[in-house]
Amino acid sequence: MGRPQRHVYHIEPSRFPPDFPERLERLRSEAGLSRRALARALRVDARTLRRWRNGTAPGPGHLYRLFCFALERGLLHCLLPGAVGACTQLVERRPSSPRGVERAGVLGSGGDA
Repeated sequence: MGRPQRHVYHIEPSRFPPDFPERLERLRSEAGLSRRALARALRVDARTLRRWRNGTAPGPGHLYRLFCFALERGLLHCLLPGAVGACTQLVERRPSSPRGVERAGVLGSGGDA
């Protein structure tokens, strides 16, 4: 028989901001896009965007696309309060070519290229 368990680990459920629909609407308005145009830009269905506006949390892949969209347009502050300084730093450090992204290991591959 093994040793008795000493520690009990509690995994907290992920917390999603309750004001996400307002943040999404702010992003849309500051980007100057209609709801349908925002859905196209994010490559999601308009019904999916409507679900997000009604309070459903986007999945990790959709969140990634949403943050990339906001970062490219300098609107990350719409989704993340207090991200104004971080947004400018990320844009300044971003490589200009896709090859530079692969070499820099942005996706966390861990290998030296």
